[in-house]
Amino acid sequence: MKNLFFRYSAIIFIGFSAGIVNGLFGTGGGIFIVFLFSRIYANSHEYEKKDCFAMTLAVTLAFSAVSLFGYLQNGSIEAGRLQPVFLPAFLGGIAGAYLLERIKVGILRKIFAGIVIYAGISLILR
Repeated sequence: MKNLFFRYSAIIFIGFSAGIVNGLFGTGGGIFIVFLFSRIYANSHEYEKKDCFAMTLAVTLAFSAVSLFGYLQNGSIEAGRLQPVFLPAFLGGIAGAYLLERIKVGILRKIFAGIVIYAGISLILR
């Protein structure tokens, strides 16, 4: 019972934190979600690491849609500026989903960590 309480408390806290990060910066909330799922389900027999990445996409879609709606409402971005990026991003998402089943988890973890490290260093040096 105590373990279940901890699990749900962690899900609520990290989910809320991910939403705040995504709302503030327009991205980055998924990092919290990947961390959460990989820790909670690390020794689980019901989910593999790849399932954690897939669940992260579903959660990220939800708070990204909410953040986008907020940005459009307050005039932070114009809908017309999204058009050139939408189709390539959509096709890239399809390609990524296809590759997810074909790339080993260890390689995915290293790619993800490399992207996060590169992004962090780039932000610090700007």
